[in-house]
Amino acid sequence: MEIKIVERNSTRIIGMKIETLLRDTREQRIIPKLQQSFNERLAEVHGTVGLPATYGIFIDPPNYNPDLDPFTWIAGVEVEADAKPPAGMVSYQLPRGTYASLAYHGNIDQAGVAYDQLFHWINESEYVQAGTFGFELYTEVHTPCERECSEFLLHFPVRPRS
Repeated sequence: MEIKIVERNSTRIIGMKIETLLRDTREQRIIPKLQQSFNERLAEVHGTVGLPATYGIFIDPPNYNPDLDPFTWIAGVEVEADAKPPAGMVSYQLPRGTYASLAYHGNIDQAGVAYDQLFHWINESEYVQAGTFGFELYTEVHTPCERECSEFLLHFPVRPRS
């Protein structure tokens, strides 16, 4: 497991959004279904940047309890500053900042392992988490049949520990 600290500029995203419980997405594959629906509508988004890269963004509420609290997920793509979201899509701004990043390779249904590794690394490092969001950056669009060989970069915002 290699964690990298990276500086990222602000990134404008257009995509599709849901609110879900972690257990519901695990049982019903809600997030993979949303990602697939977004991939099918990707051509509707004008002003895209960096294709074929796409994003999966999570936004947790304050004091998030994964057993009880819903969180927001956005399946999206980077766009130019003046791009407008198509009907049924939203715009979101990933903030400029410092991020801890971990590359994941494997079955997308086992990706929780990457989250656990990155959380643990941050807790043991000279950094603390700097927000209740993060994102997966996919370098290519995967079909539902390619779930076993997924690759993405997981990013959590961090700041130096005081």
